[in-house]
Amino acid sequence: MNPFDIMRASQIACCLEVSAFKPGNVHRYKDFDDVKYHHFIASGIAFGEAVYELCINKSNIGYYIKKAVSLSKKWSPSNTNLGIILLHLPIALAISKVGTFDEKLLREELLRIAKNSTYKDTIYLYEAIKLANPNLTKPKEGPDVMDEESIKEIEEKKINLYDIFLFSADHDLIGREWVNSFPISFEGCKLLEHYYEKERDINLAITKTFLSILSKYPDSLIIKKKGYDVAKKVSELAKEVLKDFSIEKLEEFDTYLRLEGNKLNPGTTADLTASSIMLFLIKRINEGNTIL
Repeated sequence: MNPFDIMRASQIACCLEVSAFKPGNVHRYKDFDDVKYHHFIASGIAFGEAVYELCINKSNIGYYIKKAVSLSKKWSPSNTNLGIILLHLPIALAISKVGTFDEKLLREELLRIAKNSTYKDTIYLYEAIKLANPNLTKPKEGPDVMDEESIKEIEEKKINLYDIFLFSADHDLIGREWVNSFPISFEGCKLLEHYYEKERDINLAITKTFLSILSKYPDSLIIKKKGYDVAKKVSELAKEVLKDFSIEKLEEFDTYLRLEGNKLNPGTTADLTASSIMLFLIKRINEGNTIL
């Protein structure tokens, strides 16, 4: 598949994701105090260069993850899309290798990418995380990004990307994607197809896809900030909003999630929505379709 098309699918997915109304997140109607809508637009477009180059070279994914974060930071004052980068780049590499949209082959390739990565990819990943400077806590197990000795441990133990994401897979949805062939992203792609065919409105379809993912998978970022029980409650509320959907209920849910600043921000769900959109776009382009 054309590397330019893969790059554009990533860029357009970033723009569509942040533009849709996603309760508790930055979108075109709401900002956070420190992160604005235009930051997501600019940085989502900016890291496309790394996506394109990865699709051309088809190797060294860790290096291109770091480059994507660097390009993103050039256009945004804060960490806007580390999670999206960690999802979009392996998807882009898998598609560039498979050459078409075939879920079985893509998921096999995604697992192969993770397992065939090297400790050098992990070092680049750690450097990318430091560059993005997200709000980190000490991991339960595995090398600590903020510990200077972590790089030495990664080198000595030859810890690759599959190994490193395995450490976090039990409590982090992005880590779980890497070690399980991106199940939520492909599920989200199917959800988006369903809602788009039903609504014929891409923004509403993305909103409902976001709610569906959140209703089923308690958000990792909320778990990190407020604990599992709070994240589970948010998922249950998302399920209720989706069950009897209305714009009024959506806005009430959004207001509730903003009561404590951005502590109830379902940011990981937004990242997974962005990967779902990328797959959706790739599939449509592969079939010769656009979005009406």
